[in-house]
Amino acid sequence: MTKIQSETPAAGAVTPSNVESGDRLGAAENSLLHVEVQEPAVKHNPIIAFFLFLGSFMIPGLGMFCEAYFVFAVGNLKSLWKKEYPDCWSKHKTCPVTLSDSITYTQVCGIIFGQIVLGFFADRIGRKWGSVSTAATMVVGAILIIASKARTDKALWAMFTAVQFIFGIGVGGEYPVASTSANERAESSSKLQKRRGETVVLVFSMQGWGNLVNTAVIIAIMAGFQQYGPKYDSYALEVSWRLSYAIGLIPLISILLYRIFRLRESAVWQKKREALEAMGGNKAKGVQWRKFGLLMYYFWHRNFGTAMSWFVWDFAFYGNKLFQGTFIKIINPKASVIQVLEWTLLNSAVALVGYYFAAFTIDHRWMGRMRMQMMGFSWMFVLFLICAVHYDALRTPKYIHTFQFLYYFSSFWGQWGPNATTWLLPAELAPTEVRSMCHGFSAAVGKAGALVAGVVFNLVSDRAKFWISAFCGLAGVILTFFTIPDITGLDLREGDRRWLAILDGNHGYYHGEAVNPKYLSIFERMLGYGRNYRPEATPTQVVSYKEAVPTQLAEMRTPKAEVAVGRTDSS
Repeated sequence: MTKIQSETPAAGAVTPSNVESGDRLGAAENSLLHVEVQEPAVKHNPIIAFFLFLGSFMIPGLGMFCEAYFVFAVGNLKSLWKKEYPDCWSKHKTCPVTLSDSITYTQVCGIIFGQIVLGFFADRIGRKWGSVSTAATMVVGAILIIASKARTDKALWAMFTAVQFIFGIGVGGEYPVASTSANERAESSSKLQKRRGETVVLVFSMQGWGNLVNTAVIIAIMAGFQQYGPKYDSYALEVSWRLSYAIGLIPLISILLYRIFRLRESAVWQKKREALEAMGGNKAKGVQWRKFGLLMYYFWHRNFGTAMSWFVWDFAFYGNKLFQGTFIKIINPKASVIQVLEWTLLNSAVALVGYYFAAFTIDHRWMGRMRMQMMGFSWMFVLFLICAVHYDALRTPKYIHTFQFLYYFSSFWGQWGPNATTWLLPAELAPTEVRSMCHGFSAAVGKAGALVAGVVFNLVSDRAKFWISAFCGLAGVILTFFTIPDITGLDLREGDRRWLAILDGNHGYYHGEAVNPKYLSIFERMLGYGRNYRPEATPTQVVSYKEAVPTQLAEMRTPKAEVAVGRTDSS
């Protein structure tokens, strides 16, 4: 077993293992230096160019479209189910209260499971087959949702709840796979490297379209059956919700077939695998556990920051989404089912605009990731605080439209802020080798926030929901300020070079841009990670294993502070 120094070496120090590490790491770095996918320069007319631009994010984002279409359908359809199944959903004669509420909880549990498990495997089987796995799981779950049938209401909703877990697994896997794939697609293209944030957020914006289209489809179907209330036809409502799910199955099957037959593997992921093979580290016994330990040691604060930021955002965001109908009932207590959906559609449209504000500003240095996240959380705190403080007055006819504006405006700032950045940052801040796993972990913690929100929001008053959402925004501001670095403009390959140095036990010899203080969080600066930064280092000189003259090797002693890394002696 090869031994390495556990402490930062003195400047100019060289050990025999350093030179060996330099050769090994140099071979690994050669695999990272040339990742760009050369695209032929073809000039299209403006119309074709526009549609190619749309396809560049709509096709990769179709998985997020489908997951949002099905996930938010539960919140959209609850008011409909209360009319069709009153004994189960309203009076609770045939179903316990816990059964109807458990649909949301079960779905979120499935999402958490998928984020952790499929996120882990996507780093090992590749982005393509990770994407295929998530889409296939969602297709199976969607078919079972549509086919849910039983003789009694209780049995029907028990089956519906169970299959939501299956669908949720696929949804959970889509989060890390889609984000990491979009990041790596931007990283591998010279045209997109400076627009990485825009590329990823545009893919994510398809989530907003999924929510919007689902609401519009339900409204259109109910209007077709003339279900305007107050009297409803049970058969028409039955067809409405099942048909809305069936329509969502069409793009889901399409994206599965596309990923099987047309999707190419991530060039960045492949190059990273080559780099690791050059180091010989993956063949050693227990190497994965040692890598996990190194990840936690050097990146725990980043994972904590992204995970907890996502937690407080999802607590407020999913709590509001799942209880959106309740909020709209406060604004318009006499609203019919279709009127509630129309207000929901308006809210979704306002939120969708926020996605595009996020996409087209996130790569500018005057905005960046950290500022955008803090800005969104700050607005969320202010707007929900106003709603909580003036709750009684805002419910009066005089101020009801002000209440409506505040609630919808909060949706806009949520998208132009933490909803976009919490999806982007976990993949950006992690090395390629563990990118999907880290994103899955942060996303799972975030969905735990949604799960807690589903429980807590059922137990508190409507006014208290606004208080809780406001203080979630304040917590997000504090977390972002201390733990989130702004890596706008940083080449992600620098993070991979740093990771290779960490794996080789020579983190102190890395001097590149990944440890530039401007790309580190306040907490990382306090830990001293920026001390090793050397502005004069070129991309091929960021790891200084051979700085001293060879004659120094004879004078070197074996360091006392040593730890074993996951390599065989022959590596």
